[in-house]
Amino acid sequence: MQTKRRDVAVVGTGMAGLVTAYLLHNDSQQRFRVRLMDQGTQVSLAAESVRVPKSRAWVDIPMRAFAGGFYQNLVRMYDYLGVCYQSQPFLFHFSCLSGTVPNTAPPEPSLSHASNFHGIPPIPHKDIVPWLLQVLYVLFCYVWFTVCCFFVQPLQTPEDESLDDYLRRIRLPRAYVTSYLLPMISSVCTCSHHELLRFPASDILTYKLRTHRQPHFVVSGGVRKAQDALLRGIDVHLGTQITKVTSTVDGVLLTSRTLEKGTESTERFDLIVLAVSPDIAAQIFEPSRDTLQHVPTTTVCTVAHTDFGNILTRRYNTKSSINSAPTSQDIFLRSTETITEAVHSQSFPILVTTNPVTPIDPAKILRSASFTRVLRSPRSRRLLKELFWETDPAVSSPTRAWRNGDGGVYLAGGWCWDGMVLLEGCVVSAMRVARELDVSIPW
Repeated sequence: MQTKRRDVAVVGTGMAGLVTAYLLHNDSQQRFRVRLMDQGTQVSLAAESVRVPKSRAWVDIPMRAFAGGFYQNLVRMYDYLGVCYQSQPFLFHFSCLSGTVPNTAPPEPSLSHASNFHGIPPIPHKDIVPWLLQVLYVLFCYVWFTVCCFFVQPLQTPEDESLDDYLRRIRLPRAYVTSYLLPMISSVCTCSHHELLRFPASDILTYKLRTHRQPHFVVSGGVRKAQDALLRGIDVHLGTQITKVTSTVDGVLLTSRTLEKGTESTERFDLIVLAVSPDIAAQIFEPSRDTLQHVPTTTVCTVAHTDFGNILTRRYNTKSSINSAPTSQDIFLRSTETITEAVHSQSFPILVTTNPVTPIDPAKILRSASFTRVLRSPRSRRLLKELFWETDPAVSSPTRAWRNGDGGVYLAGGWCWDGMVLLEGCVVSAMRVARELDVSIPW
């Protein structure tokens, strides 16, 4: 006798939603009827990507580079799907922006660093002695921080040690922290320095250990290639705003409103997966609110543009081949005391600026987008470990709160695992949902 298929709604079309929908849709026993839903008019994973004029290449917004070692499940999935990716070395340029209003003149990089030391960074033609002393100072601090990552564990009582407390405990010089370490890490986490210092130290150390001496990669042709592979055969409903999710004894009720007509309706599903940010999940699913309201978030702005006026970089050949062998991409990390502006150059004449601080000519902006960035803190880490059943019941909160999967509602997203909020967390959380439903993972 054939088992009745269960109706599943997956809300959110980022990486977590797409992977969850793909795994359930391709269940070997065909036990699920999957509907993928999003309030946007485009699938969100690559919705903000910019197509390079007169080519088939796309520029990912936000940037989707990944490093070997840390993104193990993402890489396995790409290999299984046949998504091609290529090595992409980076050349980081560090500079400081003084004052509350930055100058319009391009800031001179104080130091450049080749990722994984794959090459020799630019050497200045003058002031060579001060530059060499600066290099030795930064190298010493880098080695000391790396050694501590391997041998000095974060404190875990009563709550996890924050990054700020850890850096002070290992006595890493604050000048190095402010000018080099925080700009580098915040370019990955896309948040302010203050927000980053509140992260659990274990997040940063784990990322450092797993990516140490590992190459960086980018998807050939942009993350849209992965999006197309994950969407194959899935029922997608766009332009649908989810306003409420309610668990009942007969299933899960999903109330939605179509953006085109504004009509509201309620449908019943056997299971619902909320692959959205925690603030949205708390808003539409009341039982999760007590926990998710303590998960910090911020808004990140990313701009794709062609304003090279405030960039001191190598000359760009606008006729360079898109498909040529990858060379180093320049990443300019320009910092104030509170935030770092990351400017990513491409092999073609387009810049992607995250958290812009220096002015950008409006006439040269190709696309501007804002994203919700989920942050981390020792408290939110503890609460999320409880929510996802990763904490010993003896040390959990005395009052039994809603946990992942209760009432047929699951959560997925880059923030739904114990680590930095990146694409790897999206894949891991989607795999968790699949395993909870006894679905095998093909990669």
